[in-house]
Amino acid sequence: MGQAIQAQCMQLNVKVSDFQSKAIDLNDISAVIDFSSPGGVEACASFCVENKLPLISGTTGLTDEHLGLVSTAKKSIPILLASNMSIGIANLKSSIKEYLSSISISSKCKIIEIHHTNKKDAPSGTAIEIQRFIENLPGSKVVSLIDIESHRIGNIYGIHRIAFENAEGKTTFQHVANSRNVFAIGALQAAKWIHSKEAGEYTFADFLNKKL
Repeated sequence: MGQAIQAQCMQLNVKVSDFQSKAIDLNDISAVIDFSSPGGVEACASFCVENKLPLISGTTGLTDEHLGLVSTAKKSIPILLASNMSIGIANLKSSIKEYLSSISISSKCKIIEIHHTNKKDAPSGTAIEIQRFIENLPGSKVVSLIDIESHRIGNIYGIHRIAFENAEGKTTFQHVANSRNVFAIGALQAAKWIHSKEAGEYTFADFLNKKL
């Protein structure tokens, strides 16, 4: 993800700096973007709070302890946490919401997520986000628990397949990421947006609703 963000920045003529570099000029920084690890979120949040900088984080696998640090940090800086920064996933969720509001019978739901073999957390943060999104929809006709099936195969950037099955048949929604660029572009756009925001915690949906 770091390489993908750097590549997009080069195309947009945006300067990139390593926040741990001793030669960094804080006046040149609009926001810090983090796609590292749960431990990296701690370092980024501390740096941002100390220097009053916004933080964008797409890191998944965060524990309650990490989220506690975020809750403390958001009192002094704007923070955007998102397990997926793809507009395609946002459109996927919108389509699912429309579908569930249109059917009249109860359905079972299963989420299948596939990622590269180096991805450490399973299920993916995006799959968990989609699961919670469906469960919290008003009047959702999904019955029983939503099962999440995870696979780690080759160099797959991300596939999320959501299947609904009922007496009438089976309906499937799917999003496939062909590269990391879609996440890098979303993170950069969100970083530009959050630079002018007040301290607090924001979601990618907040950014999309404001942007669109």
